[in-house]
Amino acid sequence: MSSETTTDFTSVDSSKDPAFFARFLDAANRQPAVAACKQLVLDALRLRDGSRVLDLGCGLGEDTFRVAQLVAPRGRATGVDVSTNMIDEARRRAEGRGLPVDFEVGDSQALRFANGAFDAVRAERMLMHVPDAERAIAEMAPVIAPGGRIAVLDFDWETQVCDSPHKDTTRTIALTFCDSMKNGWIGRRMPRLFRAHGITDVAVRNEMVFVTYEFLTLLLGGHVARLHEAGTISREQANQWWTSLAESDRAGEFLYGFTGFIVSGTKA
Repeated sequence: MSSETTTDFTSVDSSKDPAFFARFLDAANRQPAVAACKQLVLDALRLRDGSRVLDLGCGLGEDTFRVAQLVAPRGRATGVDVSTNMIDEARRRAEGRGLPVDFEVGDSQALRFANGAFDAVRAERMLMHVPDAERAIAEMAPVIAPGGRIAVLDFDWETQVCDSPHKDTTRTIALTFCDSMKNGWIGRRMPRLFRAHGITDVAVRNEMVFVTYEFLTLLLGGHVARLHEAGTISREQANQWWTSLAESDRAGEFLYGFTGFIVSGTKA
């Protein structure tokens, strides 16, 4: 397991292993439940040929490419991420695709775009990592043209569920992971924050996102290691927890999930 932790996405460029975050994003995109949530976000945006779309926290650009396909040939998708490493990789992956797409490094808390520059804005699994999530939403709203759409997928990390015989260890891991996020409760906060910043017709869709054991090792491996290093849980507790989950996985009984919030609305 990498020493990096998935709570550190705002520090990708300064991490010891930036490639870990790319591996994590690719693995997340392969989770069927995540793919299903992505489709709900796209449906909520109501994209059409000619739409101008901002994809905030675009990461490796895979979702930006899909958006570009939906708005081509007259529309355009712009991907923005705070990480230079991510944007460099997104640009590399864009080569040869012939899509109406561009990428740039930028901070969702200080967008450079003019008011009404986009017909739609999407963000996925970004607000949980942003130092000031409300500021990011306040920046998103003005760049949407009147009548335009916004749709955001994010998680509420205090809703984690795990079928484990080690109840206390599970609770410690889940709650400390939630609190290690900059915005571990962002899922439940988004509907209120959308309305507070001029988004109307706010709709909330909740989906339980179940993941594989292999993906969980990427999601929580670094965090559990840090808990042990800090003395929050013992090595024995960590090993028992992982061993029991691995055994459940081999028996076809593994279960780990958390709640995804797909929140969408219209710019007044």
